Amino acid sequence: MTTPDNITQRLSYLVIANGMIVLLIGLIAGIMLVFSLLGVVTLWPLPVWEVTVPGSTRGWQAAHVGGILNGVMIAGVALLMPFLQLRGKSAWWVAWGMIITGWGNTVFYWAGNLAKNRGLSAVDTPFGPGDFAGILAFFGGGIAMTFTILAVLILAKSAFDKYKES
Repeated sequence: MTTPDNITQRLSYLVIANGMIVLLIGLIAGIMLVFSLLGVVTLWPLPVWEVTVPGSTRGWQAAHVGGILNGVMIAGVALLMPFLQLRGKSAWWVAWGMIITGWGNTVFYWAGNLAKNRGLSAVDTPFGPGDFAGILAFFGGGIAMTFTILAVLILAKSAFDKYKES
């Protein structure tokens, strides 16, 4: 197997870095989940702060697990890029597709948790009326979904091509 070119390697590092930040934001959502479950902000030994935590416990669970899984997926794809010897436009589309995936899904989880309609549409849904947070979530998730599918298709094609060559 040949070694990846410098551009692919650099893109891979960039994807890993973004994936780890997305994962970190997922971990922070876990802290918000704890505060949501407790109904207060408490950081022992500091005093308890009686505040209303925005969003729902269900939404913080989704942001926590989704952020962690997205970060791991993005890092995993970054490791696949040199392994599959992606070059040129394929490497560029997969790298930026994964970066957009991570940030789009992060916006979806966080804004969707604050949206009255869960961010499933830009307009009213059975869950509630459309609002600004819902619009942000809907477009963040929709854009991410498009780039995720594109990146996965490129990876699958590359893997099948490598299989045929071997």
